[in-house]
Amino acid sequence: MSVLKKLSLGLVPLMLFGLFPVLLSAQDAMGSQAMSLTGCLKQGANTGDYYLMAGGKMYEVMAGKGVSFAEHVGHTVTLAGHTVKLSAADEAKKEASEKSEAGSSPYADFQVTNLKHVSETCSQ
Repeated sequence: MSVLKKLSLGLVPLMLFGLFPVLLSAQDAMGSQAMSLTGCLKQGANTGDYYLMAGGKMYEVMAGKGVSFAEHVGHTVTLAGHTVKLSAADEAKKEASEKSEAGSSPYADFQVTNLKHVSETCSQ
């Protein structure tokens, strides 16, 4: 086998392994694209927990800087933000309440960057 072939056979796997973290971070960034949700903001089972049903999915919402949910419970709101993946430990703490709030609906965690009040009432 020529030296060039040996060299290329050694470099290709190295390049793939070197690019792997870049590909993973690009995938993570795609999964957390900015989006908005509109629905009825509800108080969660635990103090300080809030959720919103939108598009057949339940979102456990977490307030970002300058966002407050308490005065909007029971109101229709539009939330801007992105989905987040919590650590395994944090997810384990929230899992039971998320399942009870979501019922049979799928659920996700959502970091809110902006809240817009739509209506004092909810249609749900």
